[in-house]
Amino acid sequence: MGSDNLFEKRKKRLAASLKRSRAKRESYDTVLIVCEGEKTEPYYFEDLRDELKLNSANVEITGDTKGSSPITIVDYGLKQFGEYDRIYCVFDKDRHDSYKQALDKIRRQKPSKTCTIKAITSVPCFEFWILLHFRMTTRNFATSSGSICAQVISELKKFIPEYEKGTLGVYLQLKDKLPTAIKNAREVAKYCQQAGTDHPSTQIAELVIYLQNLKKS
Repeated sequence: MGSDNLFEKRKKRLAASLKRSRAKRESYDTVLIVCEGEKTEPYYFEDLRDELKLNSANVEITGDTKGSSPITIVDYGLKQFGEYDRIYCVFDKDRHDSYKQALDKIRRQKPSKTCTIKAITSVPCFEFWILLHFRMTTRNFATSSGSICAQVISELKKFIPEYEKGTLGVYLQLKDKLPTAIKNAREVAKYCQQAGTDHPSTQIAELVIYLQNLKKS
Protein backbone atom coordinates (compact mmCIF):
# COMPACT_ATOMS: atom_id res chain seq x y z
CA MET A 1 0.00 0.00 0.00
CA GLY A 2 2.82 2.40 0.99
CA SER A 3 4.67 1.77 -2.29
CA ASP A 4 1.49 2.47 -4.29
CA ASN A 5 1.06 5.80 -2.53
CA LEU A 6 4.70 6.66 -3.16
CA PHE A 7 4.32 5.85 -6.86
CA GLU A 8 1.21 8.04 -7.13
CA LYS A 9 3.01 10.94 -5.43
CA ARG A 10 5.99 10.61 -7.76
CA LYS A 11 3.63 10.43 -10.74
CA LYS A 12 1.86 13.64 -9.67
CA ARG A 13 5.20 15.41 -9.17
CA LEU A 14 6.36 14.29 -12.62
CA ALA A 15 3.11 15.49 -14.24
CA ALA A 16 3.42 18.87 -12.53
CA SER A 17 7.05 19.15 -13.61
CA LEU A 18 6.21 18.29 -17.22
CA LYS A 19 3.43 20.89 -17.26
CA ARG A 20 5.86 23.60 -16.10
CA SER A 21 8.55 22.44 -18.52
CA ARG A 22 6.35 22.53 -21.61
CA ALA A 23 5.94 26.28 -21.19
CA LYS A 24 9.73 26.68 -21.48
CA ARG A 25 10.42 24.56 -24.56
CA GLU A 26 12.72 25.82 -27.32
CA SER A 27 12.17 25.63 -31.09
CA TYR A 28 13.80 22.24 -31.80
CA ASP A 29 12.18 18.81 -31.47
CA THR A 30 10.53 17.73 -28.26
CA VAL A 31 11.72 14.29 -27.18
CA LEU A 32 10.73 11.78 -24.52
CA ILE A 33 13.24 9.06 -23.61
CA VAL A 34 11.65 6.27 -21.57
CA CYS A 35 14.28 4.05 -19.97
CA GLU A 36 13.98 0.54 -18.62
CA GLY A 37 16.42 1.15 -15.77
CA GLU A 38 15.66 3.52 -12.92
CA LYS A 39 19.29 4.67 -12.63
CA THR A 40 21.90 3.52 -15.14
CA GLU A 41 20.24 4.60 -18.39
CA PRO A 42 18.51 7.76 -17.10
CA TYR A 43 21.77 8.95 -15.49
CA TYR A 44 23.63 8.34 -18.76
CA PHE A 45 21.16 10.28 -20.92
CA GLU A 46 20.75 13.08 -18.38
CA ASP A 47 24.53 13.63 -18.38
CA LEU A 48 24.59 13.51 -22.20
CA ARG A 49 21.72 16.02 -22.37
CA ASP A 50 23.53 18.37 -19.98
CA GLU A 51 26.81 18.03 -21.88
CA LEU A 52 25.04 18.94 -25.13
CA LYS A 53 23.28 21.84 -23.39
CA LEU A 54 19.88 20.60 -24.50
CA ASN A 55 16.84 22.08 -22.82
CA SER A 56 15.37 19.61 -20.30
CA ALA A 57 11.94 20.87 -21.36
CA ASN A 58 12.66 19.63 -24.89
CA VAL A 59 14.41 16.40 -23.94
CA GLU A 60 12.61 14.68 -21.08
CA ILE A 61 14.05 11.49 -19.61
CA THR A 62 12.31 9.09 -17.30
CA GLY A 63 12.98 5.72 -15.75
CA ASP A 64 10.09 6.32 -13.37
CA THR A 65 7.58 3.85 -14.81
CA LYS A 66 5.62 1.24 -12.92
CA GLY A 67 7.66 -1.83 -13.84
CA SER A 68 10.74 -2.31 -15.99
CA SER A 69 9.79 -4.92 -18.60
CA PRO A 70 9.99 -3.93 -22.29
CA ILE A 71 6.22 -4.02 -22.69
CA THR A 72 5.77 -1.71 -19.70
CA ILE A 73 8.24 0.76 -21.20
CA VAL A 74 6.46 0.69 -24.55
CA ASP A 75 3.00 1.03 -22.99
CA TYR A 76 4.21 4.08 -21.08
CA GLY A 77 5.64 5.61 -24.26
CA LEU A 78 2.45 4.94 -26.22
CA LYS A 79 0.39 6.72 -23.57
CA GLN A 80 2.44 9.85 -24.34
CA PHE A 81 2.09 9.42 -28.12
CA GLY A 82 1.23 12.74 -29.74
CA GLU A 83 2.62 14.79 -26.86
CA TYR A 84 6.16 14.88 -28.32
CA ASP A 85 7.81 14.96 -31.73
CA ARG A 86 9.75 11.80 -30.93
CA ILE A 87 9.50 9.12 -28.28
CA TYR A 88 12.33 6.65 -27.68
CA CYS A 89 11.76 3.50 -25.64
CA VAL A 90 15.12 2.28 -24.34
CA PHE A 91 15.17 -1.33 -23.16
CA ASP A 92 17.22 -4.53 -23.10
CA LYS A 93 16.53 -7.98 -24.44
CA ASP A 94 18.37 -10.02 -21.76
CA ARG A 95 15.81 -12.65 -20.70
CA HIS A 96 12.70 -10.46 -20.89
CA ASP A 97 9.64 -12.46 -21.97
CA SER A 98 7.92 -9.37 -23.39
CA TYR A 99 10.79 -8.21 -25.62
CA LYS A 100 9.26 -9.34 -28.93
CA GLN A 101 5.77 -8.29 -27.81
CA ALA A 102 7.08 -4.78 -27.10
CA LEU A 103 8.73 -4.50 -30.52
CA ASP A 104 5.58 -5.75 -32.25
CA LYS A 105 3.44 -3.24 -30.37
CA ILE A 106 5.56 -0.34 -31.59
CA ARG A 107 5.42 -1.63 -35.16
CA ARG A 108 1.62 -1.73 -34.99
CA GLN A 109 1.35 1.87 -33.86
CA LYS A 110 -0.37 3.91 -36.56
CA PRO A 111 2.02 6.45 -38.14
CA SER A 112 1.61 10.11 -37.34
CA LYS A 113 2.89 13.22 -39.12
CA THR A 114 3.58 14.89 -35.80
CA CYS A 115 4.99 12.10 -33.62
CA THR A 116 7.17 9.03 -34.02
CA ILE A 117 7.92 6.29 -31.50
CA LYS A 118 10.93 4.01 -31.77
CA ALA A 119 12.50 1.20 -29.77
CA ILE A 120 16.17 1.65 -28.89
CA THR A 121 17.27 -1.83 -27.92
CA SER A 122 20.43 -3.39 -26.55
CA VAL A 123 21.13 -7.11 -26.82
CA PRO A 124 21.72 -8.42 -24.31
CA CYS A 125 21.79 -5.17 -22.29
CA PHE A 126 22.79 -1.50 -22.05
CA GLU A 127 26.19 -2.47 -20.65
CA PHE A 128 27.13 -3.84 -24.07
CA TRP A 129 27.03 -0.23 -25.33
CA ILE A 130 29.37 0.80 -22.53
CA LEU A 131 31.70 -2.10 -23.34
CA LEU A 132 31.97 -0.85 -26.94
CA HIS A 133 33.73 2.26 -25.63
CA PHE A 134 36.71 0.00 -24.96
CA ARG A 135 36.66 -2.74 -27.56
CA MET A 136 34.86 -4.03 -30.61
CA THR A 137 33.35 -7.47 -29.97
CA THR A 138 30.71 -9.70 -31.52
CA ARG A 139 30.89 -12.24 -28.71
CA ASN A 140 27.66 -14.11 -28.04
CA PHE A 141 26.99 -13.68 -24.33
CA ALA A 142 24.23 -16.31 -24.25
CA THR A 143 24.12 -18.54 -21.19
CA SER A 144 21.94 -21.46 -20.17
CA SER A 145 20.98 -19.92 -16.84
CA GLY A 146 21.06 -16.63 -14.96
CA SER A 147 21.31 -13.12 -16.36
CA ILE A 148 23.07 -12.79 -19.68
CA CYS A 149 23.78 -9.17 -18.74
CA ALA A 150 25.88 -10.37 -15.80
CA GLN A 151 28.34 -11.79 -18.34
CA VAL A 152 28.59 -8.43 -20.09
CA ILE A 153 29.17 -6.65 -16.78
CA SER A 154 31.86 -9.17 -15.91
CA GLU A 155 33.62 -8.33 -19.20
CA LEU A 156 33.10 -4.60 -18.61
CA LYS A 157 34.73 -4.80 -15.19
CA LYS A 158 38.03 -5.55 -16.93
CA PHE A 159 37.95 -1.90 -17.99
CA ILE A 160 35.87 -0.34 -15.18
CA PRO A 161 36.50 -2.55 -12.11
CA GLU A 162 34.15 -0.50 -9.94
CA TYR A 163 31.20 -0.63 -12.36
CA GLU A 164 27.81 -1.66 -10.95
CA LYS A 165 24.25 -1.09 -12.12
CA GLY A 166 23.28 2.45 -11.18
CA THR A 167 26.83 3.81 -11.22
CA LEU A 168 26.84 7.59 -11.49
CA GLY A 169 28.90 9.55 -14.01
CA VAL A 170 29.40 6.79 -16.61
CA TYR A 171 28.80 9.14 -19.54
CA LEU A 172 31.16 11.80 -18.17
CA GLN A 173 33.81 9.18 -17.44
CA LEU A 174 33.65 7.80 -20.99
CA LYS A 175 32.68 10.78 -23.16
CA ASP A 176 36.15 11.01 -24.74
CA LYS A 177 35.67 7.42 -25.96
CA LEU A 178 32.25 8.12 -27.48
CA PRO A 179 33.50 8.22 -31.12
CA THR A 180 35.06 4.80 -30.57
CA ALA A 181 31.80 3.41 -29.17
CA ILE A 182 29.81 4.77 -32.15
CA LYS A 183 32.33 3.32 -34.63
CA ASN A 184 32.25 -0.06 -32.86
CA ALA A 185 28.45 -0.09 -32.71
CA ARG A 186 28.31 0.46 -36.47
CA GLU A 187 30.75 -2.41 -37.03
CA VAL A 188 28.62 -4.67 -34.82
CA ALA A 189 25.51 -3.66 -36.80
CA LYS A 190 27.23 -4.67 -40.05
CA TYR A 191 28.19 -8.01 -38.51
CA CYS A 192 24.61 -8.64 -37.32
CA GLN A 193 23.17 -7.81 -40.75
CA GLN A 194 25.56 -10.24 -42.46
CA ALA A 195 25.16 -12.97 -39.83
CA GLY A 196 21.37 -12.65 -39.53
CA THR A 197 21.46 -12.18 -35.76
CA ASP A 198 20.85 -9.47 -33.17
CA HIS A 199 23.17 -10.88 -30.50
CA PRO A 200 25.06 -8.83 -29.60
CA SER A 201 23.84 -5.43 -30.78
CA THR A 202 22.83 -1.99 -29.57
CA GLN A 203 20.97 0.96 -31.07
CA ILE A 204 22.10 3.43 -28.42
CA ALA A 205 24.50 5.04 -30.91
CA GLU A 206 21.53 6.00 -33.09
CA LEU A 207 19.91 7.89 -30.22
CA VAL A 208 23.19 9.51 -29.16
CA ILE A 209 23.85 10.79 -32.69
CA TYR A 210 20.29 12.12 -32.95
CA LEU A 211 20.72 14.08 -29.71
CA GLN A 212 24.10 15.40 -30.83
CA ASN A 213 22.44 16.86 -33.94
CA LEU A 214 19.15 17.91 -32.36
CA LYS A 215 19.87 21.64 -32.21
CA LYS A 216 21.11 21.59 -35.82
CA SER A 217 17.87 20.15 -37.23
